[in-house]
Amino acid sequence: MVDGQALLSLRGVTKAFRRPSLFGVSRVTGDTALTDVNLEVRRGEVVGLIGESGSGKTTLVRIALGLIAPDAGEVHLFGRPTADLNKTEWMKLRRRAQLIIQNPSGSLNPGLTVRAHLEESMALHQPSTEDVDGGVQSAADSVGLAHRLDAMPAQLSGGEKRRVGIARVMIARPDILIADEPTTGLDAALKADLIDLLLSERGSERGYLLISHDLALVRYACDRIVVLRAGAVVEEMAVEDIGRIEHHPYTLNLLEA
Repeated sequence: MVDGQALLSLRGVTKAFRRPSLFGVSRVTGDTALTDVNLEVRRGEVVGLIGESGSGKTTLVRIALGLIAPDAGEVHLFGRPTADLNKTEWMKLRRRAQLIIQNPSGSLNPGLTVRAHLEESMALHQPSTEDVDGGVQSAADSVGLAHRLDAMPAQLSGGEKRRVGIARVMIARPDILIADEPTTGLDAALKADLIDLLLSERGSERGYLLISHDLALVRYACDRIVVLRAGAVVEEMAVEDIGRIEHHPYTLNLLEA
């Protein structure tokens, strides 16, 4: 049940990336990544953000987590305006807002085993836990990697690398989980399995933002869908309304695809 309290809220967010010119960075022209975007993720719900490559999905995530600043608009994380946060406050809030990135190898240290990665997460997110080995084992069991604890990243498949990322998120126990194209490159059965793992600890307090270009996957996993095209939100709907209401032509194209 969604309680209506927003974990993440974007209002009127706009972002343009300046293009280099002959005399340096242009102050006039640029590529607009986001235009007047409104988006909200509430406790207990799974929101799908869908759009083709280049539609601005990853830029939105980077702004939501304070990795880049918007040119206009406001971002609130856990009810706090992010523009007012200092570095220490950001670090505290980011522990409650976890990100699974598109490239599973990008979040893994090639010199550390799966066990070492999970131990590192335990030290960061559960420093008072005395039974670190038990916590690592439990996290590995939950994603089916108990037999791979001593493996190095180079020895893991793409799906296994993604499972390590999910295990680390489970250790962090975030209030909001943002997954940026978490199933890219996987077949349909593995996609569903991975999404089920991501949502396995879903409850009334945690919110999810699932970013994808795969409408079928988002339809399977989410409560509500936001459609992004060329940096602008063109439609927002409850999943049960797909095909039952009049859709934007771009959404229809996604449905037909």
